[in-house]
Amino acid sequence: MRRIVLTAFMSAVAVTGCSQAGLDTTQTEPQNDGANADLDGELYLRNVFLVGGAETGSPGPQQVLYGVLINSGDRPVRLERVTVGGGGSVQLAGALTLPPDQPVGVDDQPLGTVSGVRGDTVPMTFFFSGAEPVQLEVPVKARVGQYASLTPVPSGSPPATPTPGGPPSATTGETAPPPIMPVSTPPTTPR
Repeated sequence: MRRIVLTAFMSAVAVTGCSQAGLDTTQTEPQNDGANADLDGELYLRNVFLVGGAETGSPGPQQVLYGVLINSGDRPVRLERVTVGGGGSVQLAGALTLPPDQPVGVDDQPLGTVSGVRGDTVPMTFFFSGAEPVQLEVPVKARVGQYASLTPVPSGSPPATPTPGGPPSATTGETAPPPIMPVSTPPTTPR
């Protein structure tokens, strides 16, 4: 009788051990395929990426810029402009103001479009009002699989001309950007 109980116990241990042998059938998708950055513990860029053509790195006419921008400060912050290293231009989807503690760019809403770039990653610099520029190597994703259903172009894109008294909404190439002034500082006029 002892032998039967011992055999049953050992069989149960062996079966239990085999069931935990790494046969995990759940498939997970990464929650974050894009670039990330933190700026002074108040501004966060999360999951920033471009969606291009049907092949990764294809130089389609426009690539769509996605990402989530978070302002954990106590005052609103504006995304003034975005530049692309090595040429190309960025057209923001509109005035992007980041209110405190309210993420911008959620629900797969595009931040803007990028033209004239190619490759699997693109060096980009984000300029915010009253903050240091943020540089990222932004990955380019092919418009297939989970990226195929993303909004292809932001609606209501503003024209690519500067607004009077404000910074340009698009910058091309690697020309030096104009100095950034804090939002609360009015421009001075010569006397």
